[in-house]
Amino acid sequence: MSRVEQATAGAVPAVADREAASSLYLAGRLLELISKALIALGDEGLTATTPDGKPVLPVEDRQSGYIGGTRLGFTQMNDGKTTAELAGDDPRLVAWALKSDQYRHNVLTMQVLAPAVVAEIKKHALKVGAPVDRHGEIVPGLTLKKGDPTPFKHLDKQLVAEVLAPERIRALAHALLTGLAILPGLPTSDDTERNPQ
Repeated sequence: MSRVEQATAGAVPAVADREAASSLYLAGRLLELISKALIALGDEGLTATTPDGKPVLPVEDRQSGYIGGTRLGFTQMNDGKTTAELAGDDPRLVAWALKSDQYRHNVLTMQVLAPAVVAEIKKHALKVGAPVDRHGEIVPGLTLKKGDPTPFKHLDKQLVAEVLAPERIRALAHALLTGLAILPGLPTSDDTERNPQ
């Protein structure tokens, strides 16, 4: 039995020697980069617009995904997240707070509204969806910004469990180490000189 077969057989972890361990680690890292590039490519497609200007995947819409006829799960376009921006040292905010019975005592000596109060105002503004404090006053310098819609993925749990089953991972490791599976873009062993380092 070869060291590669020993490394991938049965319940033995696929790390029989330094070269096998290094090879698997680096193959995993390369696959990680490939997956990130594939995800970015898919994300670009999901957030694109059709020739008539409509989104490919509108907000709250769902789309199943398939590879070779196997259903992977679904994606859903989530609406953009709204964020609140308010600088505690904004002169307009400080002037407003100094005139306010509710916030005058929170203005620090260096003319900055206390960070905890700024956070409280932002939290309330996000809750109600308007640049106002809990007393209904418009807060100068407070802006609400809505982000871009983002795709949400839901992979089929049973499929993920099957794909990540230890015996499948060992089979993938075996295929990579023995050359039965070749990562995209890699030259074959005939094209490269082995380096034992």
